[in-house]
Amino acid sequence: MPTTLSKLSSLIGDSPTLKINAAARALKAAGEPVVHLGGGEPTYPAPQSAVDAIIQKAQSRKIKYSPSSGTPAMKQAVIAYTEKYYGRRFEPANVLISAGAKQALFNFLLAAVTEGDEVIFAAPYWVSYPEMIKIAGGTPVCVRPTEGLQVKAQQILDAVTPKTKAILLNSPCNPSGQIYSEEFIKTIVEFAEKNDIFLVMDDIYHQLVFDGNKTPNPCQYAKEGNNMVIINGVSKLYGLTGLRIGWAVAKRNDLIAAMGRMQAQSTSCNSDLSEVAACAALMGDQSCIADLCRVLQDNRNTLLEEVEKIPHVKVQKPQGTFYCFVDFSYYNASSAELAQYLLEKALVAVVPGIAFGADGYLRISFCADKASIVEGVRRIRWALDKTAPRELKIGDKIITRD
Repeated sequence: MPTTLSKLSSLIGDSPTLKINAAARALKAAGEPVVHLGGGEPTYPAPQSAVDAIIQKAQSRKIKYSPSSGTPAMKQAVIAYTEKYYGRRFEPANVLISAGAKQALFNFLLAAVTEGDEVIFAAPYWVSYPEMIKIAGGTPVCVRPTEGLQVKAQQILDAVTPKTKAILLNSPCNPSGQIYSEEFIKTIVEFAEKNDIFLVMDDIYHQLVFDGNKTPNPCQYAKEGNNMVIINGVSKLYGLTGLRIGWAVAKRNDLIAAMGRMQAQSTSCNSDLSEVAACAALMGDQSCIADLCRVLQDNRNTLLEEVEKIPHVKVQKPQGTFYCFVDFSYYNASSAELAQYLLEKALVAVVPGIAFGADGYLRISFCADKASIVEGVRRIRWALDKTAPRELKIGDKIITRD
């Protein structure tokens, strides 16, 4: 009999964002002048405190296994961060340090979800939510907005069934950049707590907000908060995607302990070097976050100015993150086909909206440098405008539209 793969492996798809990244890197390696507007990491340099900590740790020549659930210093840094931004004081037993916020969320799903349990989330959503829920044996329940890019709180409540184990919220949202209102968060927090449903706050972008906006603090609406899990990390706020350090904070010690067992039996522990650097970033000069927000807000404004020059597209101004979710359905209702066309013909990498549960849209990142943003949208505009010249010069290269 031929050796077969698992049933699960056939149910789980590739990560569209990682696929786009790989395609863009391959074209660049081949010498093609690709503009990558599909990325999910700031080009902002790492905080000096993190760099200094890595060098000092490396020079000690003591790079060993770390405690499975995180070093004491890293846990204390997360406890201080959580108290500062959420107004709640936790103990080390309430904190799990993981290899990125993604693993922290994965650990929760593995620890909390039983086969057949439902996990509710809103569209547009981060590409990995449905797949991660399925891997854990759960049933993804996607709630779609009736208009615009945000669902209403009542839609979430209406999706709840006796099988609902958790509600998963991401604010500001990847890919839309929209922030849930205070009233929305209050409604969901109070409902989930009253009905003993886990509420998972994916807060990885919670400080990356613009125009004086603030992300509502869910803890201020919770009485006890026994059902709440807060997920965060250093990747987005500090531009430290390569460290792969995130965390989960929850009042229930038994939940954190169960999540820790999942982690211990999979990745064992986190990188010693990475935890030292992440701790230094959290405890160091925080002005880098405000600086990053200023750069990103400026980039967002530039992107909006350029995108609005493209006829027939619809765009809702992002309030945070570093993504803009643009409706290109006038040109092609299939976002996968359109993204592939733009990569092949205009050498611009963007992520198709179908990956986020919203076909016809493209996610365009504005964490690249401003020149790349302007050039990338210029090429997109050329590729879609049938009245434009058939040829476009990019440096020494001439590209031709069909």
